[in-house]
Amino acid sequence: MSAQVIYLAVPMLEACYQRPPLRWITRRARRLERAFHCSRRIAIYEAALDYACFTGLHRTRLLQLVAGGRRHG
Repeated sequence: MSAQVIYLAVPMLEACYQRPPLRWITRRARRLERAFHCSRRIAIYEAALDYACFTGLHRTRLLQLVAGGRRHG
């Protein structure tokens, strides 16, 4: 019995991605704010990092998606 290998072309996580669910990030930020009594700015930063770790996106790519694309100028 010979082993058969099936090769699948799996796209990268960020390749099939439009924009991250901003509701998830803001909801996570609110919960972090309440739990750790930190500022809103820090909570949003940490929530974005959590989302990046969870989805496997690179942090700079995530920030481009949140901002709505590349910034020129």
